[in-house]
Amino acid sequence: MKKLKSIALVTLFVSTSLFFTSCESDSNENESNTSTGDYWPTVISNQWILDQNGTETSMKIIASEKVNGDTYFKFDQFAGAGGGAEGTAAAWIKKVNGDYYIKMDDVVYDYEGITGKMTGYEFIFFKDYLDVNKTWTGNYSQETSFNIPNFPKVKTNVSYTGTILEKGASATINNVVYKDVIKFKFHIDAKVENGEGTSSTDVEYWVAKDVGVIKMATGSTVSQLVSYTLK
Repeated sequence: MKKLKSIALVTLFVSTSLFFTSCESDSNENESNTSTGDYWPTVISNQWILDQNGTETSMKIIASEKVNGDTYFKFDQFAGAGGGAEGTAAAWIKKVNGDYYIKMDDVVYDYEGITGKMTGYEFIFFKDYLDVNKTWTGNYSQETSFNIPNFPKVKTNVSYTGTILEKGASATINNVVYKDVIKFKFHIDAKVENGEGTSSTDVEYWVAKDVGVIKMATGSTVSQLVSYTLK
């Protein structure tokens, strides 16, 4: 039983500490989804280098793929504000009329000798056309399996609310001034079914028009843009 609780908590931690989360439904309070600009340029070889508490991480678009008429762009890795999770997964982005979608493949991770897989997902990360204080909400569930004989899959239920905090802002990051910045926040609540693990997380993102993500923060963990290259 003690081992079961430990694994459930690991599942919960991985669910909420990977940079992005997923959803099955979204609402935007009937706002018109007309994009106000490009807040994450998507061209192969675009690259962003971020510093997370003294450690630099590169995030580069390395490929694209058409799926049902939409173009997804693949990152070589995903830099994020969440730290400590041992999970790895391929990440993709697409943009449709001001909605920015993130798609994560199955997450494979290794924790204290236990290997597992968490089902992949797709979600709307950001809506650039919403006004200040407008929100979008969603909920989803994920299943995680482990390399333990006869061990049941662990299901995690998550709900979240995204809120636009500021638009048209100016921000100075590493001595560079960025204009037309949108700041928004995700509040995430997660619970493991048939277990005792629960978690709440707040992550704040700053995105600059024609640049991309310039800052993200959760608790004491902060990632800030160091440099970027756009093709």
